[in-house]
Amino acid sequence: MERFAIVDIETTGSHARGHGITEIAVIITDGFSELDRWETLVDPGLPIPEHITKLTGIDDTMVAAAPTFEAIADELEDWLGDAIFVAHNVGFDYAFIRGHFETMGRIWKRPKLCTVRMARKLLPGHGSYSLGRICTDLGIANNARHRAMGDCAATVALFHQMMQTERAEAVVQSMLKRGERESWLPQHVPASDFENLPLTAGVYRFLDRKGVPLYIGMSHNVRHRVRTHFNGDMASSRRQAFLRDIHRIEAEETGSVLLARLLEDELIRKHWPIHNRAQKSVAMRTAIIPYTDQKGFNRFHLKRQRHIKQAVRWFYRDDDARTWLHACAREHQVDPEMLGLGTDGRNLLRDDSPQAIARHNEGVTAIMRSARQSERMALIEKGRNHQESAVVLVENGVVYGWCYTEEAIERFDQLDEIIPMKPGSATSDAIVQHALQEFEAGKITLRVWKEPATKKPPEGGLFA
Repeated sequence: MERFAIVDIETTGSHARGHGITEIAVIITDGFSELDRWETLVDPGLPIPEHITKLTGIDDTMVAAAPTFEAIADELEDWLGDAIFVAHNVGFDYAFIRGHFETMGRIWKRPKLCTVRMARKLLPGHGSYSLGRICTDLGIANNARHRAMGDCAATVALFHQMMQTERAEAVVQSMLKRGERESWLPQHVPASDFENLPLTAGVYRFLDRKGVPLYIGMSHNVRHRVRTHFNGDMASSRRQAFLRDIHRIEAEETGSVLLARLLEDELIRKHWPIHNRAQKSVAMRTAIIPYTDQKGFNRFHLKRQRHIKQAVRWFYRDDDARTWLHACAREHQVDPEMLGLGTDGRNLLRDDSPQAIARHNEGVTAIMRSARQSERMALIEKGRNHQESAVVLVENGVVYGWCYTEEAIERFDQLDEIIPMKPGSATSDAIVQHALQEFEAGKITLRVWKEPATKKPPEGGLFA
């Protein structure tokens, strides 16, 4: 005997992303008679908007003592069981419930039927197929509109009426056959591609029918990020063409967000997918450019530009460049204006004697020497499993390469033997610089091993 789970939910908003469920009702039926029913209020984990309360009558006090979705997830899954999921405008209810399971890291999937589409096929001629209007037309009572059980019971009555029509079985089977695959996935993509995506950090690729990458992306949760690509407006012809061209989805875990960003950049620059535009231009940077003025003073000026060949040092943010130069000016007793940091407007006359010029130039030379000193470091991150670590080798802010390793590293120079050189890019350098800034600000956990005189690994070893 076929079992159908008629479902209705009340929520805090109109789309699954960013909103919560406040009430769930389920009625189990064989298509002709009700077999059982279940309902519960749900704590959505966020305030219920006033307009939602006016519509449903559900307010924050009513759900204050209600269970969270996580608390009732097992019970709900038992109720839905192996039944066909049925709802009026099924995409709404299904998306919310599936999305809530996904946030728990669980895969939840059921065949589904939409009573709106069924009604259009089996009960033609109505001016509106909203639940309220179609039930009014058919004389179906609903004494609790916009409450989960009230609307659920009305949907059951509508469903039972439709199942008694002559073409009902054929329509249901046709709709189920079309709904065997995920309706939100691009038409050529097998559902197994999505189900095999990791729920951890990694890189994913949308491939065309020849296996050529159309788009490459990264996320801390690959499956969740891929799902968001297929939400939203389908009206754009460019978006429709993009989805139509996708035939496969591939992904690989990286163990950490840092490695995901680096691998994403490497793969984009290897394949140049037509839908990746952000990385196709070289990033603008603040370059510190040296020059000598007419009096013989060695000076700097700051310039936003893409190339950095003539730069003493460069930064992605202008503020970072100025902070570094101010520190250098204090340390080497050099006038900040001579380092490109502007003036207070007084335009003071300087001592331009040969002795003064020599003292000044000596300080600028010291700044240039310190800027060009080789500083090598290794950024140590989580690997893809408990046995390995990821290591990124950096010199003077430039990424030289990275790898995964299970080897016991005792000396810094061993890294040169195990880390393959990468082509690198301005983007990968910026990724590492941003990670170091977040590390210094205490926003992320990262182990940084600078090349010391002793060449010993960080305390606890490379894999601590």
